[in-house]
Amino acid sequence: MNDWLTTTDSEAAKLPRDVADRVERVFEFHRSTKYSYQSVRANPIVLDWKAQPSPYRTFTELPKTALPTNLLDAPVPTLSLLAEGLAAVPESLLQPPQNIKTLATWLYLSNGMTVEKQGPAGMQWLRTCPSSGGLYPFELYVAAFGIEGVEPGLYHYSIREFALRKMRGGVEAMFQIKRGRPDLDFIKSVPAMILVSTPYWRSAWRYRQRGYRCALLDAGHLVQNLVGAANALGIATMPRFLVNDNTMRDLIGIPANADFGVAESVQAMVIWADTAMTPMEIPRGSRPPAPNSMPVIPRKPLSAEFVPYGSILATHQDCVAPGMPVREIRPPFTELTPVPEKKLSTRMELFESPPAGPSVRQVLLARRSVRQFEQRAISRDQLITLNRSTFRGGSVLPLFPDGPHAALIRPFWIINSVVGMDSGIWYYHPATDHWALLRAGEFRKDSAYLSTEQSFIGDASAICFMTANLHTLLHGAGPDLYRLAHLEAGLLGERIYMAAVALKLGACGISAFYDDDIRTFFGLEQTGWEPIFEIAVGVPSKPLM
Repeated sequence: MNDWLTTTDSEAAKLPRDVADRVERVFEFHRSTKYSYQSVRANPIVLDWKAQPSPYRTFTELPKTALPTNLLDAPVPTLSLLAEGLAAVPESLLQPPQNIKTLATWLYLSNGMTVEKQGPAGMQWLRTCPSSGGLYPFELYVAAFGIEGVEPGLYHYSIREFALRKMRGGVEAMFQIKRGRPDLDFIKSVPAMILVSTPYWRSAWRYRQRGYRCALLDAGHLVQNLVGAANALGIATMPRFLVNDNTMRDLIGIPANADFGVAESVQAMVIWADTAMTPMEIPRGSRPPAPNSMPVIPRKPLSAEFVPYGSILATHQDCVAPGMPVREIRPPFTELTPVPEKKLSTRMELFESPPAGPSVRQVLLARRSVRQFEQRAISRDQLITLNRSTFRGGSVLPLFPDGPHAALIRPFWIINSVVGMDSGIWYYHPATDHWALLRAGEFRKDSAYLSTEQSFIGDASAICFMTANLHTLLHGAGPDLYRLAHLEAGLLGERIYMAAVALKLGACGISAFYDDDIRTFFGLEQTGWEPIFEIAVGVPSKPLM
């Protein structure tokens, strides 16, 4: 073991037997979804493009509300917003009109169709939100409670139509969302909230069982887009990764025994947290619907044929099933580090303050996953700005770290070409904003190999490997930490994307990598630390803006 690594995990809490069994099943699922040099050759994935799931869901039989296309601007500089949140927004832009135009802008910037391009199966639309393999395994549902121009209710956001399709009444939706959740009683006085769900077949079609991991990462990307776009419009938000799986499934009309081709789960919510100017009227005597009484909303399978990956549904249930109390994840679980703090001796300050740069609107509309990097250096200031914008930007409920930093994810960097930094393996500790050079050297070939031999990754200036101590987290705080770690990694990855474009750089997220080879490369094989996500940053061969 390398001498920079901690040698033992903190002692795990004693879990009830049934919860401990769930933890072991989740670990077994994780092990079974790992890629290796041998596994990708023994079980090659051959895609049937004719059976690719549709990236669009449309409820043509439900009432339709068209969204306006004359959208608002979001002029706040991206880097300022990532660093300061709402504090970066001019007072004149705070608390924008609570109307359909503001809502439409929020939805479009978060998950809007931007550019049509040729794909393997024909023309496809790129979106403002990144997705592994361009599969877009997410849907948005809007609970509108006080939006001018939108009747209160639960709506599906139909991205292809750029419209809302009404699914439930406003009062019944509100009662269902806060069923068993006294902490959500305040939503009766907010304008709206948006739910992020994952239809699993879209990602499983390409990544098989590993598609669960990819779908969670993509959901995390979308949560960050929702928060970033809302804040840029002056909207205060309250994002939450903690949801009641059963009540949310009933709310969006998914039966408990749904076929894999239509199954989806709500993973997160982003609440418009300003006080509603015209709150929804709740008739006196209104009562919540009886448990399990909400009618199913029929859905067509995303493709004519599908492979039923029951292990994905079972693992999700092991993560979210009752048995662990609703809890806040706090220290020590949010302060773990694979590198002892005594080794973290380098604090890097900026030589110059970063320029204001492009706005959030410009960045989200220009964002692309770069597949060609030039072997050119980026500056030390660019990397420091990007890294701080990502890992020092706070966290999402129920994660409560001891400071404004990432809670579960810890980044290792392979630095290939950054002016003012030695090439080699670096570790960054978000809690203290300190770096450690672990091993100097040239690792371009290694970074390409670890990324399932994708050669263009070796051309990037720097590659971030996001890791989490799954052993300590799951055994200490329960199986849902598996889901939470992936959601947080996805959120952080989108922050890297946004910061990179704002700095005139390119980025590419990698969810397909050689898991255990990465652990060995960073000396983590004797610890509980596992790679969760990877993202490369560098000089794109073609400018994005």
